[in-house]
Amino acid sequence: MMNRIVAAIAIGILGLVAIIYFTMDFPFSLERKDFEPEYSVEQKWDMPNRLEEISGMDFVDNYRMAAIQDEEGIIFIYNLSTKKIEREIDFGKSGDYEGLAIVENDAFVLRSDGVIFEVDNYLAENPNVTKYETFIKAKHNAEGLCADLKNDCLLLAVKDRDPLSNNIKGIYAFDLKTKKLLQTPAYAIDLEDPIFENVKTKNKLTVMMPSEVNINPKTGEVYITDGRNPKLLILSPDGDSKKLYLLKREQFYQPEGLAFRKNGDFFISNEGHSDPANILKVDLK
Repeated sequence: MMNRIVAAIAIGILGLVAIIYFTMDFPFSLERKDFEPEYSVEQKWDMPNRLEEISGMDFVDNYRMAAIQDEEGIIFIYNLSTKKIEREIDFGKSGDYEGLAIVENDAFVLRSDGVIFEVDNYLAENPNVTKYETFIKAKHNAEGLCADLKNDCLLLAVKDRDPLSNNIKGIYAFDLKTKKLLQTPAYAIDLEDPIFENVKTKNKLTVMMPSEVNINPKTGEVYITDGRNPKLLILSPDGDSKKLYLLKREQFYQPEGLAFRKNGDFFISNEGHSDPANILKVDLK
């Protein structure tokens, strides 16, 4: 009798697993795995425990990186040469912080509900903080922020459902003069673009789930990472899809941050998992 009960429980569990597998969306398992990387990792920095969930970063200078992690209202200054955190700058309460951009002496931090924090003169002893509401809300899940100095704005990327359409993922401009988020996307990722032909998923909204955005200072191209299903999308300065790089999960467990040196050196940050969070210097072939 006991053996029958055990067998019935086992069959029930297997049936439940089968139902979950065939009814839910698992983009990780459906992503094409048999590909040769079109990039190389040139250098790696393992992060200390304080930066286990690094979610955004930008360069202070050639060797110091400003970084945030997605739970604390703190900007961390990390030195790539000494491999140490030099300073912690408090700017707000605990929250889901997902993007960081430096504009001259000011730092801007993005929260996932679309709120942008301006940390005026962020390296001063007591920086002033101003908060800006936008039309992006928690259901849209903002996950990406960078400075577009040429157009005097910030770029904000939407990860989940775009406020305008289910067919795109918008990248919106936050005007640094008016401190308003413009209603029309500066760039729109077409989720039906043929460039995603090797991305296999049942849910169109998971074709591209931006986790960060930045602009290559040498080419003007727009770089966008997907942290859930590791990939890197490059748009031309005009917004046309140019190149899609699939990223190996063993190297890029969860790519969440993008940063460029002024000379074009390219860096990606990854949140930690079984290994520490890290920052990688990447060379694209």
